Amino acid sequence: MANHGTYNSPGGFKLTIYGIVIAACFLLMFYVVRGMYIKNNPGRVNSARAAERVKARNELREKTTTALLQGGMIDTNKGIVRLPIARAMQLTVEAYQNPEAARSNLVARAQKAAEPVAPPSFE
Repeated sequence: MANHGTYNSPGGFKLTIYGIVIAACFLLMFYVVRGMYIKNNPGRVNSARAAERVKARNELREKTTTALLQGGMIDTNKGIVRLPIARAMQLTVEAYQNPEAARSNLVARAQKAAEPVAPPSFE
């Protein structure tokens, strides 16, 4: 006949203590995370901050749109220029009529742009 309950099982008192300790650990973790959240939370965005963010976004959008739609010099020493998007797409289509030549030309231009610039001599 089998004897039930012969293994070492914790009693009701030990289970109560374990439950209290686990609950205390969860509460402690809750308060630590809450404290860090409150300390590092920037707060609500008020209307002045929202207006500042909108202004910064609009300025950035204007600069990037201008940079994409207008040409200009990027590096005069290396001869690197910025082309408008429409012109760059047109040149790409024309260049890829012969893919091998376009690919070798692209690699050559990338290597030229990546090489270091010689320091200017003042003599």
